[in-house]
Amino acid sequence: MEITKIDAFDLARPQQALEVASTLQRFVSEKKLTATIQGKQYPLVEAWQFAGSQLGLIPILKDVKDLSNESEIKYEAMVEVVRIADGFVMSRGYAVCSNKEHSKKRFDEYAIASMSQTRAVGKAYRNVLAWLMKAAGFEPTPAEEMDFVKDEVKDEGREYLLDLLTTSKYDDAVKQKLSARINDIFTKEQFEKAKLQLQQNQS
Repeated sequence: MEITKIDAFDLARPQQALEVASTLQRFVSEKKLTATIQGKQYPLVEAWQFAGSQLGLIPILKDVKDLSNESEIKYEAMVEVVRIADGFVMSRGYAVCSNKEHSKKRFDEYAIASMSQTRAVGKAYRNVLAWLMKAAGFEPTPAEEMDFVKDEVKDEGREYLLDLLTTSKYDDAVKQKLSARINDIFTKEQFEKAKLQLQQNQS
């Protein structure tokens, strides 16, 4: 795959950057650098780094702060996105990570500190390249910022619920309505509620 390379990012020449969008779309899709959350594709930090590399932009970690206390492990990081051509700071990103988050309860301290830096990288790139990521067909929010979405249910989970629906004692009209609702289930909480209801109504 031919990679389009732009040596210096120039906001006054957006068409130049848009040429990168098609390359970005192909590369991110082929390398599976997105997370599917509620049916939408959110780019992982590696996708943002690739986009930046094509525009001559690199992330520089400037600061990491330990905000922990007796009941919580918490870190804050600050990252700058710098233009390689002249060292100009294009954007800054601040981010925190805590073991109070639902998906981070079992994380060790080093992992909490690392995630704060990863999020800051994505945030810094997002501040300057969100429009480019959107032009490539992805959501303009880094996947690492979407951790608040609890235990996403994938297609296999919805197929399991549809199988339960098929063997349930609901009439055809109700099954049709419930089938549409099942296809809109994305969270663990929704999944468990629907599973219990269907298991209680088996024929």
